[in-house]
Amino acid sequence: MNNTQDMDKKMGVMQEKMLRMHEQMHKIMQSKDAEEREKLMQEHLEMMSDNMSMMQDMKGM
Repeated sequence: MNNTQDMDKKMGVMQEKMLRMHEQMHKIMQSKDAEEREKLMQEHLEMMSDNMSMMQDMKGM
């Protein structure tokens, strides 16, 4: 796989992750249960951290 194909694949994965994060934020805002909101927020923060790492890796390409 060449560099352009690899970058395109990673961009597709990143777009999917961003969509999931967006959906997750809606769940957080709609949740009435504080424990569920906390759990969802923790998952969201972990996903953000993973995405930032992936973006840093892509930056070096």
